[in-house]
Formats: sequence, structure tokens, C-alpha cells
Amino acid sequence: MAIVVLCSAGHAPGVTSTALGLALAWPREVLLVDADPTPTQSVLAGYLRGERSGQHGLGGLLQAWRERRPLGEVIDAQAVELPSLLARDEPARFVPGFPHPGVVGLFGGVWPELMAALAARDGDVLIDAGRLGVDGLPLPVVQHAGLVLVVTRTSLVALAALRLYLPALTEAVGADRLALALVGSSMPYGRSEVQQQFGTTIAADLDFDPEAAAVLSDGAPAPRRFAGGSYYRGVTLAARSISGRLEAARELIGTRR
Repeated sequence: MAIVVLCSAGHAPGVTSTALGLALAWPREVLLVDADPTPTQSVLAGYLRGERSGQHGLGGLLQAWRERRPLGEVIDAQAVELPSLLARDEPARFVPGFPHPGVVGLFGGVWPELMAALAARDGDVLIDAGRLGVDGLPLPVVQHAGLVLVVTRTSLVALAALRLYLPALTEAVGADRLALALVGSSMPYGRSEVQQQFGTTIAADLDFDPEAAAVLSDGAPAPRRFAGGSYYRGVTLAARSISGRLEAARELIGTRR
């Protein structure tokens, strides 16, 4: 298995839509976890069209931790199925996020056990960590991440924010486990210009296409030829590329699949 953490350095470049798109296009079994510290329940309200989490999600995991139940045994019970956009062979499941903002501050002690349990699972895990705050990512999340993917637009405003947060994140994660996902390359700065300025691997290059992205963010009906459109092709290519990179790293160090 592998854990991929997605986040952004300020603004709203589409972290959740990117994480959800990658999960739906992931070539192996995958679990998507909403760990945004600014709770919005956007996947439940958007792609899942108003589905209620009930007792599912990080709130349920917090309760299990308080009751000293092993989190590895209850994660699946806290997840819901993600309906497929297209025919796919591997299942995708989703752990809803914090049920309200007050729960975020109570979760600090849960992270070490939860991340260890996620790391021990079969299949891969994608974590939507939302926007980086002044404290960065929780330390256990950093320690267990096989890859931290920073999603960013290519405007001057977005790249200025990225420059503020990237050094500390690079120090915490390590350059070998950090990469960028560009949304809207050449709007106005292109892939090569971003690469030159930041020297960070670019693992995904996605179109800026609000209509296509709304299928993921808002649960909008998929437009005709959505599967063959450039936006979802880019998401699928990124999922295969990132998954392949992680698989190669696992084989190199001899860890289990």
C-alpha cells in the first residue's frame, strides 16, 4: 500500500476535486480520507449529492479511539462507497471528514494510531489535507506519507503563496517525497517555468475546466464525452503515473504490495 497526501498552499486550487478524481481513476483498490482541518463536507454535499455521513467518518474514528477500540478494525465501518463515474475494476471508498469544526482540535491524539492503521491496510490511501495552515501537516501524517502532493494554480498569486509554504514543507517531508500538481498550466506560467522556479517534481498537470470539475465538486451531471475529455484524461493519467511511481518505490525498497 501507499499513502498520498494532497494539500494546497493557500487559496482554493481544487484539492478536493483532484483527490476525488484521483480516487475514482486509481488503478488499484483505494481509500479516500477527508482530513481537511477546515471542515466543509464538500464530497458528501457535492459528488455524493447531499448524502448524510451518519456515524461514518473521522467523528466515528475519534469515538472508537476514545473507547480504545483498535482503529485498524473500524476504518472500513467508517467508510462509504464512492459511486463510479466510469466502469472500473477496483473499488473506491471514502471516509467523511470532521463532522464539525470543534472536533478538529480533539483529533491530535488520534493521528498516530490512525496513520499506522492506514499504513497497514491493503490497498492505497489518498488523504485530502486541505489548505496548509501555520502548523503545516500533522507530524504522523508526514511520517507515513509516501508522497505529499501540493495542488496549485499557476497564477502569480498562487505561486507566491506556494513560495511561502514550500520550504517548511520540503524540510518536513523531504524533497524525494514531495511533488506538485498543477491546475491550469500556462495560466499564465507554464510547467517548465514552475519547475525552474521551485525545483520540485511536477507529478500532475491538470486542465482548468470548471464545467468538468463540477462533476466532482458539485455532483453536476457529466457532460457528453466527459471520459474522453482533456480534464478527466489528465486526472486518469496522473492517477496511473503517481500510482506507478509509488509501486516502483515499493519494489525498490522491498516493501509489501
